[in-house]
Amino acid sequence: MKNFVRLLLCLSLSVFAVARAISPSKALNTTARTAQKKETGTKADAKTLLHDAKKAAAAMIKNARADKALDPKKPKNKPFWKSVHLVAKNLKTAETGLAAKSNDFFKGIADAREAEEQLKVDWQLTDSKNKKVIENGKKFGHELEILRTDYSKEAERKKKGGDLTEKEKAQFEKIKGQHKELLAKIKKLEGEAKKDKALEKGLAELKKQADHIIKEPVSLDAYIATLYLLDVQAGLIRGYEYYVDKAWRTDYLVLVDFTTTYDTWYSEWETSVSYDWADVNTSVDIHEGEEVDVDESVSDEEINSEDSYAENESFDMSEAEEDEVAAEEDTDEEVASDDEDSMEDASDDEGEDMSDDGGDDGGDDGGDDGGD
Repeated sequence: MKNFVRLLLCLSLSVFAVARAISPSKALNTTARTAQKKETGTKADAKTLLHDAKKAAAAMIKNARADKALDPKKPKNKPFWKSVHLVAKNLKTAETGLAAKSNDFFKGIADAREAEEQLKVDWQLTDSKNKKVIENGKKFGHELEILRTDYSKEAERKKKGGDLTEKEKAQFEKIKGQHKELLAKIKKLEGEAKKDKALEKGLAELKKQADHIIKEPVSLDAYIATLYLLDVQAGLIRGYEYYVDKAWRTDYLVLVDFTTTYDTWYSEWETSVSYDWADVNTSVDIHEGEEVDVDESVSDEEINSEDSYAENESFDMSEAEEDEVAAEEDTDEEVASDDEDSMEDASDDEGEDMSDDGGDDGGDDGGDDGGD
């Protein structure tokens, strides 16, 4: 499975990750990157970042549509396009929510982050090595990263500081309890995964992540980092659904169903925390490694056109197509290799401590993109 090991072993908030609040591995920490990254002199507010994220996504879609290797009618490409659909849909929700100053803004960004993780996983199923698709995918991921960690209710709560409230403590304990259940579900799947070494290692990493959350101290930093991590876990679990063989797909769907609990946590979060909407007008610094400028020209008309395509085109898969993709992935040497055509950053690595505010991030330095 193309980069399966690398992607799950980097179950971090990788390139499309929430690195500003989660370090050293973007998945298991809360160290701000500003101490390690130099400022570029560029600043942006929430509206600008969201528009630029839509622009980068449109550029990615535009180049993907022109790539015969990414023909959306080919079964192995459909998971990628289904993820693209979710990204476009949720960015639109976020845009509408920002204009109305409603919770749809936060939900749209969180769901787009989840879809972005899913997209990175499903990209590995395709045969494309399109550099422009990869670069633009990374760029809208960087923008989502900043939006998620600088313009979220989690960011507002962290800025407020202090100890966790009794309600927050109770929520954190529930999340820890859910991850104990996740460990049990993973253990059941490990038997089937022995037939697939890459998946076996991936489940081992999920197990390690869940175990880490369970052992985290009950602190504000660890709590906020965990909430960010739920986006990533859900995206990865849902993305790898297309890698699972028919014989035990039903067992894997237990993990997919488990991710619905994340939606519950987020709903509870957004309805219980206030937000000062004046903050969305405050510009934040763009640091090195957070490249967000789209190199090619993409007009607003093209953004709307590509968004419309991604939202309205059907990328549904039949059961036979899902079986075909999973079977082909098992025998695809490229899928099992650690190639350079991933949408992950080269700097993505394993994390250590979710609650360590002094950790070293490693940053988002781009990585190798491969060729067209």
